[in-house]
Amino acid sequence: MFRTISFVAIFIVFIIIFAIFAGSSTAAAAPPAQSANTPIRAADMDRSIKPGDDFYRYANGGWLKTATIPAGRSSFDARAVIAATNTQRVRSLIQDAAASHPAKGAIAQKVGDYYASFMDEESIEAKGLAPLAGEMAAISAIANKSALAAYLGSTLNVEVDGLVANSDHVFGLFVNQGFADSKHNFPHILQGGLGLPDRESHLDLSPKATELRANYQAHIAAMLKLAGVADPAASAARVLSLEVRMAQAFAPDSDAADVFKQNNPWKRADFPVKAPGMDWDVYFKAAALTSQSNFIVWQPTAVTGISALVESENIDAWKDYLRFHLVEQYAAVLPKAVAAEHFAFVGQTPDRETAAIAATNAALSHAVGQIYTARFFPPAATARAEAMVRDLITAYRARISNLAWMSPETKKKALAKLTALTIGVGYPDKWIDYSTLDVVRGDAFGNMRRAEAFQRSRSLTQLKQPSDPAEWRIDAQAVGAIIMFTPNSEFFSAGILQPPFFDPQGDTASNYGSAGAGMAHEISHSFDELGNIYDAQGLLGMWWTPADLAQYRATGEKLAEQFNLYCPLSGVCVNGKQVMSENIADLAGLLVAHDAYILSLNGKPDSVINGLTGEQRFFLAFAQRWRKLQPEAALRKQIATDTHAPGEFRSDTVRNLDAWYKAFNVQPGDKLYLKPEDRLRIW
Repeated sequence: MFRTISFVAIFIVFIIIFAIFAGSSTAAAAPPAQSANTPIRAADMDRSIKPGDDFYRYANGGWLKTATIPAGRSSFDARAVIAATNTQRVRSLIQDAAASHPAKGAIAQKVGDYYASFMDEESIEAKGLAPLAGEMAAISAIANKSALAAYLGSTLNVEVDGLVANSDHVFGLFVNQGFADSKHNFPHILQGGLGLPDRESHLDLSPKATELRANYQAHIAAMLKLAGVADPAASAARVLSLEVRMAQAFAPDSDAADVFKQNNPWKRADFPVKAPGMDWDVYFKAAALTSQSNFIVWQPTAVTGISALVESENIDAWKDYLRFHLVEQYAAVLPKAVAAEHFAFVGQTPDRETAAIAATNAALSHAVGQIYTARFFPPAATARAEAMVRDLITAYRARISNLAWMSPETKKKALAKLTALTIGVGYPDKWIDYSTLDVVRGDAFGNMRRAEAFQRSRSLTQLKQPSDPAEWRIDAQAVGAIIMFTPNSEFFSAGILQPPFFDPQGDTASNYGSAGAGMAHEISHSFDELGNIYDAQGLLGMWWTPADLAQYRATGEKLAEQFNLYCPLSGVCVNGKQVMSENIADLAGLLVAHDAYILSLNGKPDSVINGLTGEQRFFLAFAQRWRKLQPEAALRKQIATDTHAPGEFRSDTVRNLDAWYKAFNVQPGDKLYLKPEDRLRIW
């Protein structure tokens, strides 16, 4: 159904799509020819603008005048360009695997046959609802509350890195280290089972929410009718009523911002005491968790409330609920009428090919990643990215050691955390082994079921293994990066490490100004107000002193004041406090990336390319990663709600670096000029 990604401070698992663009620019008087090893193009710049007056338009003015927002899109930036390239790459790889009929058991065979089966609508249509027959019979056979508990236990769902505000089933399972134990994996239990996006969609009494629930009830009835339920309207009413009661027990989404509310250790024996109603012995046996004695319950009210509903609600209502969610879960691999009803309600109209690519990528993410990186991210690319990371870490170590605002005892903890930080680039050292997963061409439903069972079995196996901070939590082929505060790790995928963000065969200065600054930005979050409640092993516990925090915020307030003066529209100005955390990370990222760039030169001067010095290319690449086209309404919304400032002002972070003034001969009287004492340093 609807799945809501929750950017919570829990692990904070930030999924970040970096906004960089395959840009170009220069600082010479005459437009130089483009070089093959730098993304800086003269045509993308506007040399009529002084870099000290408007660096963003100096670097991007030509592009801003000629670029257009593609049809069907609401904005256009580097993310869109890279994502489009990547989408086509992944699509081609999967379709090639399907067309080539590799040998049985090869990862390409599994990828290709999964995709081909999903695309085989004729076979799906011919089977009708027969693939659901066994599960439907099991639901119909539920005769008492103990049997209901067993069925619910069998559906305990493995969630994607715990990043959901509402899991697909009644309760979700996320396997990860503990908040107070970094050595072992624990079963983290999440609230779930609602068909609408969140708790408030079920409880809000506004006309809009009321209309949404009415539409949802009609959708439930339509799906149950397609499934052959005798009285779908009455059943739909029971399902919605049950979900409303479930939602009343759910923790509000706002709780997700407070990690300490998620840290609720429960012993196995606590469940029947704290959450009576469910037959927990039966539940955990069906969930294959009988050997587990320690759990972490993220939302205790949901566990307690749903357990009570198992006891109090009519079994027939639960059976209607389970039938509906079963059909909903597998709608994409059921006959066209079912799939059409599902996608019409959720407001998506993906073509079959796009849906098949997404499904294959989800079920066999590491297999697709292996094929992707073999083609597009060779070992040499990994080596160069890792070298840049080493320079960034060296630069961070020096900066942390010399911080004026951080106390000596805190510096020791920060440096220990930096030493322990795991950073992965490109792809994992060890891929998931899919040898036990059987993928059969022509069996789309069976493939999906077996892939789910495989992932669940893998997660249960991990409960018997020590925690692994090097475990990748993002697909190699994804366009993004992820921070795991617990464990203490960060990962930058091969999908994002491509031009113009990162070119393994390209210009060092541009790579450090773009990819390096982006990576250093993310690393800073492990040491700022977000990361300072997680120690070197990712254990929960604030390690800053109150004095550290006070000094950090005092300087942050000055940066906020700097951003308060940026007004892209008449009467519309950036809220410096709202975007302060990300702006601090931008400043840290740029400072550290510049240090790392200097380190990479090993004391040698960088070459001049197309009339541009290395320092100029570094700062231009940074400015170009922020260029973006968006309509005024979107800009206004961003300023009102987003924790990130508009890109043109993020590029102005350069005005706080002495090296930028020297690189572009910025002088007093230039609009971006800051006196040396007003140039801010936090990291």
